[in-house]
Amino acid sequence: MWLMAGCGLRIGEACAVTLQQFDLEEGTLYVDRQITQDGENEEPVTAVQKARTKGRGRFHCIRQLKWRDLDEGRRTVPLPPTIAAKVTEHIRLYGTFRVEDGLNRLEGDYLFCNVGRTNILMYALVDRLWRNAKKAAGIARKITPHWLRHFFASAGLSKGVPVTDMAEWLGHRDPRITHQTYAHVMPDAPERLRLLMDAVFAMEAELHLPLEFESVLESN
Repeated sequence: MWLMAGCGLRIGEACAVTLQQFDLEEGTLYVDRQITQDGENEEPVTAVQKARTKGRGRFHCIRQLKWRDLDEGRRTVPLPPTIAAKVTEHIRLYGTFRVEDGLNRLEGDYLFCNVGRTNILMYALVDRLWRNAKKAAGIARKITPHWLRHFFASAGLSKGVPVTDMAEWLGHRDPRITHQTYAHVMPDAPERLRLLMDAVFAMEAELHLPLEFESVLESN
């Protein structure tokens, strides 16, 4: 819940988070994998492997991000101190679950696993825990875990975080997707720009631009 709401992860990305993806000193989370049921990792060979990766009831696999090739690396997401503290406390209380490289598996020390600590975290368990938590909190409204990711995007954009930055952190290849999805949380963006430019031109606000800005001006 905290990783989705505080870092904008998809449910499959949150389920697949490993200890190795965190840089707690720099405040960064590197997202490079997800848990999914599409069976698109290594090609199955045996009959059992084929049964687990195709058709209904497909086997859960851990693989690279859906739209990122191996040469595209990983997605870098800012890690708020509040979320870093939650992660540290979770590891202190529950440790990690070790997974080795194998068919439809990526090596790492995973933060989450099934109840019996015998396998990776499955979607069905997440859904059950979510419904139980909703019931315990007295929430009758129909909301899904994916709403936590929407919260992350809406909070950032409504407070002026650039769409291009948010698109990268959300894992959207095209910032237009981000803008089309969340334009409703930025209705005051034009007015914010008017006020900012007026303040700059009236010398009521000072801009501190990086040195690279000069080279951009010269090239144009």
